[in-house]
Amino acid sequence: MKVAYARVSTIYQNLERQIESLEKFGAEKIFVEKKSGATIEQRLVFQEALNFVREEDTFMVEAIDRLGRNYDEVIQTVNYLKQKNVKLVITSLPIMAEAIGNPLLDHFIKDLIVQILAMISEQERTESKRRQAQGIKIAKSNGLYKGRPKLYGPNAKNPQRRAVYRNIVDELEKGTAISKIAKEYGVTRQTVYRIKEDYISTK
Repeated sequence: MKVAYARVSTIYQNLERQIESLEKFGAEKIFVEKKSGATIEQRLVFQEALNFVREEDTFMVEAIDRLGRNYDEVIQTVNYLKQKNVKLVITSLPIMAEAIGNPLLDHFIKDLIVQILAMISEQERTESKRRQAQGIKIAKSNGLYKGRPKLYGPNAKNPQRRAVYRNIVDELEKGTAISKIAKEYGVTRQTVYRIKEDYISTK
């Protein structure tokens, strides 16, 4: 059976392109997850997908970073699939989407490719963080840095989150309990408390 896993880091990103790509490669069952930078153990749908695959199944992802956040997590996932005798397919990489011919050479080359890709992925992540920190430092020195933009606020980039912010403010003004607001709008209580503090400070 061809089992696939698709993931985006926020609920507002579109999964359709990933799903379409996986279906073109014959995916029969697709596990879908919308989860930010959690460890692979915290990605519950990913764990469900790994537990679902059986011996001689094929496990498909679009890119190497779907298998883990860093080198160690990727290799951990790959080794787990190998132990279960599950074939790994990375659809964005042609050589990982089909056999090379000689089984021994096939395993060797693909293992090598996975290790290289995992290392590159982690290096890119580290470099991205370094550039971000450098940019923040420069912005601070120029008096331009205002911190991370708030996900929920009157000026949030996402219009849906601006609407959620306004609704939460309305509920707070009505005296609705923090826990009830958090549950109704699918946010944490800390988020509601932060919105309350910000709103009070602007009154």
